[in-house]
Amino acid sequence: MSEYIDLPQDMLLEILVRVPAEDLVKFTAVCKSWNSLIKNPNFISTHLGKTISSSNSRRLLLFRLCSWEEKPPLRVVEKYSLRFDNEDVDEYKQLHFPTNKFRSVSSFFSVVGICNGLVCLEERDYNYILWNPVIRKAIRLPEPSVRFLNNHYGLVFTGFGFDSKNNDYKLLRFVVSEVELDYDSMEFEAEVYSLNANCWTNITSIAPKYIPCYDYPRHYANSFVNGAIHMLACDSKVGSERNLILAFDVSEQVFSEITLPDNLSNEFFLHAELLKYRQSSIVIMTWKSVGFMCIQTDLWVMKEYGVATSWTKDEQVFVARKDGIASLDIKTKHSEVFGVRPQEEDVVVDSYVESLVLLDKCCSNARWDVISMDEDDANSTHI
Repeated sequence: MSEYIDLPQDMLLEILVRVPAEDLVKFTAVCKSWNSLIKNPNFISTHLGKTISSSNSRRLLLFRLCSWEEKPPLRVVEKYSLRFDNEDVDEYKQLHFPTNKFRSVSSFFSVVGICNGLVCLEERDYNYILWNPVIRKAIRLPEPSVRFLNNHYGLVFTGFGFDSKNNDYKLLRFVVSEVELDYDSMEFEAEVYSLNANCWTNITSIAPKYIPCYDYPRHYANSFVNGAIHMLACDSKVGSERNLILAFDVSEQVFSEITLPDNLSNEFFLHAELLKYRQSSIVIMTWKSVGFMCIQTDLWVMKEYGVATSWTKDEQVFVARKDGIASLDIKTKHSEVFGVRPQEEDVVVDSYVESLVLLDKCCSNARWDVISMDEDDANSTHI
């Protein structure tokens, strides 16, 4: 084995950077120098970049199924797997989900976002987990400081993304309390969590006083694109009521607005999902329904990101696949899976890239609350 360890550092790096993340975790036990190299933040970033850019990398989808067992005792069961991004959505591997380690109460998690191999999970607004299922490592975030006042009703929008400027991962919480009251009585607060700093920062002073569109996102919807988290919002000030997209640049930590097409901007009760589109722009999927029946679905694509005049009602149809919803362009035959979930049994699906992110995080200095991942953890919780 020494002949491999004694390879020139540059050559060793070129070899290891091409090795799948799961195998690299095993390689950390080879020797101290390999352990140090593989857990180095620069190597982790280089490996991620190589995986994303390589045409040989596996095209994967992360698939989550959350359901209730039919027989007592009632249990919420969450099952995660990686599947190939093909027409049959063939299973690649089951993922170990240590339910009892993650949960603080008896409920199931919402998936906030999936980015560079990290899955951001949310439980009841205050318990957040960052989980890399491939390397079987997770951390529990500190509790956010912004909470609903006096247990009154409110809305919370959460978004997750990657700060490429600072090689950091950030979580945005946009909280509106007292939404049942008039606009002037509402409380607006916003905060951002940084993985590098492992703390929340209040950014209410720079946050616009907009309300997340009611019941949005209705389903899981990954809206992180071009370095920004996107949110469908409503300006409810008297005389200027309109719907819009609020974008939060995670590197610069600034908000900006994107104008919607006129008919969507003026919609009184907007039923829509906001999603990333081909990694460089955004798409809005709207629907109209009568009772529980959807009678019309439209797709609006922003052809040039940030340019309001580029909104186009696209000629696409929706195709049912085993992993949920995909679009099919009739002209080009291009098909794309959207990171959305059908309502049945709370399915979540999104593209996934295997990575080493979190491998360098440890609890030896108590900076991060690292959750141990034992194989014998149960996959369900009694309630």
